Order: sequence, then C-alpha cells, then structure tokens
Amino acid sequence: MLKQLARLSVEADGRYATATELQFLKDYLDSVDKRISAYEKIQAMESQIVSKIDETRRAAEPELFAKTSQVDGTLVCKRDFTNILRYSAAALLFDDCDRVPDNYLLWYKTIVRTFKYDRAAGVTYKVVQDVTKQYLTPQESALFSPILELNQVVLGQ
Repeated sequence: MLKQLARLSVEADGRYATATELQFLKDYLDSVDKRISAYEKIQAMESQIVSKIDETRRAAEPELFAKTSQVDGTLVCKRDFTNILRYSAAALLFDDCDRVPDNYLLWYKTIVRTFKYDRAAGVTYKVVQDVTKQYLTPQESALFSPILELNQVVLGQ
C-alpha cells in the first residue's frame, strides 16, 4: 500500500491519477476496518496464538517435533513464530507483502535449510494458517491468508 502510494505520487506527478491508478486505494479503504480489526486481534492474542501453534504442530506430528539434540528449541521456535506473526500482521495492516522483510525470510530460510527443518517448517506454517483462522473472522482470515501462504512457500516445502 505505502509503496503503491509512493509510486503513484511519482507516476501521476503533474497530472491527475486515473481511475485505474486509484483502484488500489479504493480497495484498501474498503478493507481497512477488517485489517485493523484483524491486526488488533492478533496483537491482543499473540501469546495464545503462538502457544496454540506450538501445541497443534506437536500434536499433529509428535515425532517430527521431538528434540533432535540435547537442547529443546521450544523457546527459539516460539520466538520465531512471534516474529513471523508480527511481521505478517504488519503486512496485513498495510496490505503489503513486502512488509515481511525479505532479509528476515531469507535468513530464516537459511536456518531451516541448514538444520534440515524443511518438512517441519512446512507443517508448522500450515498450522499457523489453521490456528490464526480460529482467532479471525472469515473476512479477516481471507486478507491474512495470502501473507501466511507466502511464509509457507518461502520457509516450507
């Protein structure tokens, strides 16, 4: 949204914007109440959502998420879920998938690949989508799902 506004201000400099050029703004304004509502719900329920994600993914495939070393990575995983959730919520609010920083996703993807957590990440980010739907209305979820799908594609299998 913000990048589109910046681009429009440059492209329409010295002239009026066309109806086609303004359509993204109309679409955003039509959805802004749902975006704010979803953002506020995610913010308020963040710890419950993160805990539910962890609980659900462990129940879905316990052997996949068993300790793989002497260290239990639960705290690290919860931190990572929280960060992804925050970046994703910002992307939802501003209708801008670029708000999930490429550098963060690339860094996290490197970690996932290095430790061969591809399958676990694929399962996890499917669970993230399922769990967040429990906290949002269908309309809010429809706005949030494309962002979560992007996370799943980048991080999972």
